[in-house]
Amino acid sequence: MPVSFRGTFENRLDKKGRVSVPADFRAQLKGQAFDGIVAFPSLRHGSKHRASIDATNVLPDGAARLTKMLLGQARDLAFDGEGRIVLPDTFIARLGLGEKVTIVGQGPYFEIWDTAAHAAREQEVLQEGLDAADRILANAPPIGGAR
Repeated sequence: MPVSFRGTFENRLDKKGRVSVPADFRAQLKGQAFDGIVAFPSLRHGSKHRASIDATNVLPDGAARLTKMLLGQARDLAFDGEGRIVLPDTFIARLGLGEKVTIVGQGPYFEIWDTAAHAAREQEVLQEGLDAADRILANAPPIGGAR
């Protein structure tokens, strides 16, 4: 059965690089061949990492070269007894992760963000949406037609 990660969760990244994966997400992965996740770099911005049981699930068809590159950078991150994964130091440094991280479900995968970076990105996306709505409304004909 395909997984569908949904929701946004804030967690703490401890000094050993451990972070708890939300219980809802772990429950969806029960019974998989690997008791953990496969983490790989984002295709955009470098501000987050994606995690999926299968890195190829989020790539477009015909992306063989990209798949090879991402799988070469991917890391298997097993769950410990408390449902945590240990993020490699290279991932933590590349992402600029602090003590607080945000895990965001995106359907077949989830993203791991620094909480402050995620909040800023959400605000940016919201503002872009509001600006687009303003442009559309500014060009819309008046309700009831022109007089």
